[in-house]
Amino acid sequence: MLKRLLLLISLTGFGLALHAQDMKVHELLGYYFENTGGIENWKKLNSMRMKGLMSMQGMEFKGVITQARPNKKRLEVDIQGQSMIQAYDGEEAWWLFPMQTGPDPQAMPAEMAEEMVISKFEDELIDYTKKGHTVELIGTSEVEGTATYEIKLTKENGEVAYYYFDKESYLPVMQKSEVSTGPMKGQFVETYLSDYQEVDGMMIPHFTEAKMNGQSTQKITLQEVELNPELDDLIFSRPKKD
Repeated sequence: MLKRLLLLISLTGFGLALHAQDMKVHELLGYYFENTGGIENWKKLNSMRMKGLMSMQGMEFKGVITQARPNKKRLEVDIQGQSMIQAYDGEEAWWLFPMQTGPDPQAMPAEMAEEMVISKFEDELIDYTKKGHTVELIGTSEVEGTATYEIKLTKENGEVAYYYFDKESYLPVMQKSEVSTGPMKGQFVETYLSDYQEVDGMMIPHFTEAKMNGQSTQKITLQEVELNPELDDLIFSRPKKD
């Protein structure tokens, strides 16, 4: 009888611990959305256009990133006077890079397009249960000297991503995701976010840096951010030949 009672107490305590952790996750995400503009404003965000400087492999380029619901994207970069474009209209991924594709836009190779195709415009943490995702509070850790809360997101398709939130501001300072294709498959890319600035009442990171195995692979410094700009959907679609 005593053993059963102790087991019941133990299981009850375990259940309460899980419940407390679950509540902590919801509390943490609540602070995150509140401190970055409010969940309702996030849900009203339908498009973004960001202009800035992108650097990789020791070179720096001017670029424009345009995104819209549900997962439309366009990246345009000026490389030595030539325009390089990568885009996805929700059905087809295409690119234009004269040194690789010639003068005409081409369908993007499937492996190259995968990340662009699967990523969504809306933050995956918004209504994550409705999307079939699960979120777990792993604990705390330090990211480049900043004390953070670490959250593990497991998506409906099994993909896993980690988020690190500043323990004081609740702003994300780093995200970590696994490379799913190509020669780097299985390795993790760490994306660091900083220089948060207010844009129309929302806090947007104006500097991001991607690292792999501790080595910087890409930096983006935003100079202008527009929220909910009016966009012509044709900019996401591959231009048709006359």
